[in-house]
Amino acid sequence: MIAYVKLKTENKELYNENFLEKLKNKNTKFSKLQYNICYFFYKFIVFIKYLGNIITVKKIFYSYIFIFPFSNKKVSKYKIRKNIKKLKKLMQKYNVNTLALSNELKKIIKIEDYKQSINFLEENSIMPYLIQEILSYVLEANKARAELEDLYICIKQQSPFYIENIYYLSNYFKTINIITPNIKNFQKVANKLEESGMLITVTNNKEKSLKRAKLIVNIDFTEEELETYIIYRNAIIISMKQEKAYKNVGFDGLQIKQIEIDASKEIKNTFKKYNLLENYSLSDLYNSVLSGIKGFENAKLKIEKDQVKIVKLYGNNGEISKNEYLRIANY
Repeated sequence: MIAYVKLKTENKELYNENFLEKLKNKNTKFSKLQYNICYFFYKFIVFIKYLGNIITVKKIFYSYIFIFPFSNKKVSKYKIRKNIKKLKKLMQKYNVNTLALSNELKKIIKIEDYKQSINFLEENSIMPYLIQEILSYVLEANKARAELEDLYICIKQQSPFYIENIYYLSNYFKTINIITPNIKNFQKVANKLEESGMLITVTNNKEKSLKRAKLIVNIDFTEEELETYIIYRNAIIISMKQEKAYKNVGFDGLQIKQIEIDASKEIKNTFKKYNLLENYSLSDLYNSVLSGIKGFENAKLKIEKDQVKIVKLYGNNGEISKNEYLRIANY
């Protein structure tokens, strides 16, 4: 379960603004009286929450929003410390295991100081759900076709999620090549795919397996482990883990580490309603949609329904330009 932690954007975030809106829209003498009474009552609630450092909790999709009772203008280190202590209690109460800080709070809170006691959301943690979409974006920029390309996947752990992902990707590419130290386990996956007529290999040859690989998806190899392989000079490496940059001598390819997505108006309007869009990337927010969906296939159906698409890719030096993709393609 994820909780999005943010500063107060406006006072009405700290109470039930829908009730006030209903009273306002009735436009009767009694409703106006009710509105005025409730308005001053809610203002008092805002004051009490600020005074007592009371965090407001709201539900969004399959996640929560924890709202600090003060804005960026009234922030203090003392209040931040008090609220972080309360965050830990709220995490236990609502079974939250991961916090996503707003851009404002990232500038105030040193995440390194709390990493031992709090698990923070990694940037672009939805990337594993969108491997095929990322590859399609890259191939379109390269003016290439997936069905003519060989895909190389570096993976150690045999998780059900990634096995389903491999099956899914095998429908799009000419061949799937699994690079792993656990050959015996993944050979079973390969055998199953081969029964369906798919072309798949499983190997761990550090000198040859990635020597001609143009498209590499690194699932869980560390950068140190990846550096022990001879990799094609102009390869495109899509990294699921936020590791340090791959910098082998002679490597002149691209390493994709972050993404930016777009989605349907309905999805974006929901996040906008809670004042989240201006403080988080849509990629991080969309985790709240996927976190409650069981199974890779159901997640892919939801992604399609919500019209999720890749709009930008980022490497070690920021956004990757179209010229960079063309440089790789023309090598």
